[in-house]
Amino acid sequence: MWYGGSSPAGERQRRTAPFMSSGSSQLAGETSLTDDPPTLWRDPTSSYKKVVDLLQKLEKDKAIDRPQYYRLYPGETIPCIYGLPKIHKPGTPLRPIVSSINSVTYNISKYLASILSPMVGNTPHHIKNSQDLAQKVSGLTLLPEETMVSYDVTSLFTCIPTASAIDTIHKHLLLDKNLTERTTLTPAQICTMLDLCLNTTYFQYREGFYRQKHGCAMGSPVSPIVANLYMEKVESQALTSFTGTAPSHWFRYVDDTWVKIQTQELEAFSDHLNKTDEHVKFTQEDVKGNSLAFLDCAVKITEDRSLTIEVYRKPTHTDQYLQFDSPPTGTQAREIPTTSQGRKKEQDHIKTALKTCGYPDRAFTRTSRKQDLSKGEEERNKRRSVSIPYLSGVSEKFRRILQKHNIPVHFKPSNTLRQRLVHPKDKTPRPKQSNVVYAVQCQEKCKELYIGETKQPLHRRMAQHRRATSSGQDSAVHLHLKESGHSFEDSQVRILAREDRWFERGGGRGQGSYPC
Repeated sequence: MWYGGSSPAGERQRRTAPFMSSGSSQLAGETSLTDDPPTLWRDPTSSYKKVVDLLQKLEKDKAIDRPQYYRLYPGETIPCIYGLPKIHKPGTPLRPIVSSINSVTYNISKYLASILSPMVGNTPHHIKNSQDLAQKVSGLTLLPEETMVSYDVTSLFTCIPTASAIDTIHKHLLLDKNLTERTTLTPAQICTMLDLCLNTTYFQYREGFYRQKHGCAMGSPVSPIVANLYMEKVESQALTSFTGTAPSHWFRYVDDTWVKIQTQELEAFSDHLNKTDEHVKFTQEDVKGNSLAFLDCAVKITEDRSLTIEVYRKPTHTDQYLQFDSPPTGTQAREIPTTSQGRKKEQDHIKTALKTCGYPDRAFTRTSRKQDLSKGEEERNKRRSVSIPYLSGVSEKFRRILQKHNIPVHFKPSNTLRQRLVHPKDKTPRPKQSNVVYAVQCQEKCKELYIGETKQPLHRRMAQHRRATSSGQDSAVHLHLKESGHSFEDSQVRILAREDRWFERGGGRGQGSYPC
């Protein structure tokens, strides 16, 4: 459920309508814009000075130091919503995703996530991934009177009541004996920051601004952890308060749960489950053809009713992988078949699929050799790797040089069809783009060129270049304008690159004026 915003033209939708207007696709669970929503007439980012006020108070109370204050300082990128199509479902609905990277609470949310994440999964019902599920389910046997089902939480993030979730987390923090090893913040201070993150829920779509009405802020790094901890509370209540025979096995991954239960208790338990918490509702998936799809696994019932695990592929899966002759090849391509170790059926399937993508037999021979994965992983963790853009004929030379010094090199594509063709997010106007490397060209005859970098929105950095600072440390651009009387136009400022990381952006290195 969303509160609607307003576009510059003042238009307001008064009925249930999708955000996305292309075709018949719409965001999953239609977006409801209320008849009388609290209107957000402009970009609300600047109004969240309370984030800075909170950080200043924490620093004053010596809960954080100055370097940490700067690390947690709010960004100014506007969160934006977009949708990814669920092509395996009828009507191809869109899964709503909010991108909040570098937004006002993003840095705080990441920090809180690092504090709270160790508290997740300390129950027998938690599973880490598909491999963990396979280890716990393989070898189990369904008795004649038992069945298995899966439950899925309906719209997890938007159904979590934030006040109750924060109260639950506060109780966890009070019982956490290792909290002081992870942070100098008190449980009360953590919950104050958490409340700010979870309830900063505005985002942009097209030219309008909206607020998420219910639940945890989608796109916040801490929201999945909050949802997990709240779900641990819900599942514990459901399992312990059921008056019948509770499920013998309950394994949950975020909002998906695999359950082994007596068949005669299934209907009563499902009804009880949906009454445990007024906010959290579950949908049920039953066994089909002696198989139950869960995560990317298919849990199979054999003739003797023991359970085995196979890889599950959705009907829309095409078996298309990176072509062997597509640059870059090397280790990235050879690692693909290692995901199916120990299952000949899966190996044969992947070999067949990869052969259609041009993989030679030598690729399979090389990957089928037995490896000590734990030792290899330990050694890889000790070495720092380097990731560089791939440029045919050049990147390979860099890799050979660095490999002589035992430095692993990974290639990343710098120009792909996806980057050129797929643009699901609204484009941020150039003046509001942040974390950029930019070039300022003097408009006069000298044609002086200044190259710099900034974390701030570009328009704010340009305003700083035009005025003197109270510290007396004026930028080279300001000094040039002051001494020569020259000028530059914001519209002529070029963005050379975008990079979120300060060091990689060139922070403190190589900024200055250059004659053209």
